[in-house]
Amino acid sequence: MRGPDRSRATRSASRVPGTGESLRRTGRIALLIGVSTLGSFAPLASVAHAADWPMVQGTEPPNAPPIRPFGVVQVTGSGIIAEPVFGLSPVLAQFEGERASFNTLSPRGATWGIVVRRARPGVRGVIPGTGGLVSYYLVAELGTVPLARDGPTLADASITISWIPGARIRVGQFRLPLMDEAVESNASAAEWINVSLPASGLVMENPVRNGRYDGGASGFRDLGVAVFDTHQRGHMALSYALMVSNGRRGALDDDAKDLTARTMASWVFSGEATDPQRQELSIFAWGQRGKRNVDGVSAQRIRSGVGIHLEKEPIRIRAELVYASGVIFGGPSPPFAGQPIEVDTFGRGIGGYVQARVRLFGNARVGARYDELRRGLDEPSATRVSRSFTPMLEYDIVPRVRLQATYEKRWLFAPSATRDTKTIARSMGDRVDAQVTVSF
Repeated sequence: MRGPDRSRATRSASRVPGTGESLRRTGRIALLIGVSTLGSFAPLASVAHAADWPMVQGTEPPNAPPIRPFGVVQVTGSGIIAEPVFGLSPVLAQFEGERASFNTLSPRGATWGIVVRRARPGVRGVIPGTGGLVSYYLVAELGTVPLARDGPTLADASITISWIPGARIRVGQFRLPLMDEAVESNASAAEWINVSLPASGLVMENPVRNGRYDGGASGFRDLGVAVFDTHQRGHMALSYALMVSNGRRGALDDDAKDLTARTMASWVFSGEATDPQRQELSIFAWGQRGKRNVDGVSAQRIRSGVGIHLEKEPIRIRAELVYASGVIFGGPSPPFAGQPIEVDTFGRGIGGYVQARVRLFGNARVGARYDELRRGLDEPSATRVSRSFTPMLEYDIVPRVRLQATYEKRWLFAPSATRDTKTIARSMGDRVDAQVTVSF
């Protein structure tokens, strides 16, 4: 039994601007990346949405100062409206009257509360004496997100070298070139308080060993080296990113490496490559391949996706589709506190979402998102379908202080599962969140 807990995920390890020539050359590279495969945040004075995020994260203008501190704090209040599970068979009778893990906010069973979700101090700048061609980016996470499951941690630590035209190089720990939600490197850019079902269930990694968490979540980050750049001529822009990484944030535990690539083509209404508020219509594709060891079993982990987004004030629309094969993280099974965490070693999953936002007036915006996730596709009895519909409201009190509120209407289905599994699935409750974000 599995549910779409946004801080977890579900299934069993036992189941096996340049010259014309430069633009054309970069275009061929980006096209090859797209066919072959199918930043933490910037200190912004207002909400950023559409952007070429690999460029925004850690790429500084030549005249930038050598030290520029920045940061963000997010305080979040959450509540889940759900009832305990009743009507279980003798096999699961020990869980009678308990709440399923996807209906709680913590392993201890809390259903509402307030936390400092993110507290991220950082510093960035240009290395003196390099002519503005070498920059750095450093961010810590002191909050309570899964990235910091084991306590305060280093979120980002990267150096970007811009010596080679058309091929910037970034080394260190930073965001992978994955789906749009993953590359958004500004905490103020997210229009929804919780990431979508495919982002949390298929793309975000949570290391597990012997049925227990083995460190913090990836936060869509890894340690490695990337080659990337973007070129814009008139209204047309083309970007690419290719990254080789360890396969686990901050760890060097084997010789297997991940290969991740992303390409994006954009029609830019206004704004430059490093503008985090760029008005654009973009299509993008990405892919990732690597190996993981799941309790002694070696498995391929493959992820890929395509998407489109439009940012043209006063509207913002985005849709993405994600495919996953192998090492799909699943959460406790059965889904109650203290139970072993499962990983579907060789299974497949697919998910997607569509969302839209419109500015009502001034600093107020409203929107809605529909997302869906299907896992365990190789076995009808193991197939789980998670869906949610989430209206949202956000308001900028001042340029650096934003209020958000979301209401997630959630459903979980297990079409061919046991009676107990269906009983637990029907207990899925709705979730309410409110959040204040302060950037500095």
